[in-house]
Amino acid sequence: MASFRILTHPEHGTRAVKIGWSWPAFFFGLFWALYKRMWLLAASLFGFIVLSSVFIPATMEGQLISNVLFLGLNLTISMKGNQWYASLLETQGYQEQAQVSARNPDDALAVHANSQKASAADIRDHEQAAHSQDQDLVGGQRDGRETERERKDGRHDGDDDENGDGGGDAGGKGGGNTSGTFIG
Repeated sequence: MASFRILTHPEHGTRAVKIGWSWPAFFFGLFWALYKRMWLLAASLFGFIVLSSVFIPATMEGQLISNVLFLGLNLTISMKGNQWYASLLETQGYQEQAQVSARNPDDALAVHANSQKASAADIRDHEQAAHSQDQDLVGGQRDGRETERERKDGRHDGDDDENGDGGGDAGGKGGGNTSGTFIG
């Protein structure tokens, strides 16, 4: 599996950019740069092609030199192309959100979206639990039932008796007042 950088923009959405080697950049350098809208790189590659065809003689030695130069150029673009593309997106206002492992960019975006949903659900659950705990503390009185949080944490205070009147240590007097105050 490959690693991807997840970049988001408020207006243009989310993009996944592979970290490392790019096979499309290796095989289709100029066309890859045009597809990615990397205009300066595309112009540089085009200029290199034109200049090499003008200044390198059309002999066997010239062709060998030309092929070695193009191989070196394609290797460089393949190794650095995705990094340059991510940098270009960051200059356009994209911000890196995460790095994920996936098979392809679409899977990387799906993994990131699922992790964002899970994080949002965890935050929402935490806020709801804190809100219900705050209500218990502010209300001052409880109806004698365990809260969900107490069951999870094992903090049941045991103030329910067999009759369910919630009398606790008050001996059943007080008519269900569970705050611990004896009303005689």
